[in-house]
Amino acid sequence: MPLDHTEPVLLVRKRGDLVGEWERSCHLAALPDDGTRSTLLTLCGERIEVSTAELLPEPEGMPCVACLLSVPPPRG
Repeated sequence: MPLDHTEPVLLVRKRGDLVGEWERSCHLAALPDDGTRSTLLTLCGERIEVSTAELLPEPEGMPCVACLLSVPPPRG
């Protein structure tokens, strides 16, 4: 999923009451533009249902390496 530096992103992971700890990587997902999506698409391509997602105010736990590698380099 292409991303530029002007798009807001969410820090998100699957809720701990629904999955095991090994499935709770901290992902980056583009903020839905219309607010009506029921599924978040992460930068690594994983789809997380909004009802199963935990939104994080800051990075927490193991980061998703594929999401981190998908972030574009800084401009400059």
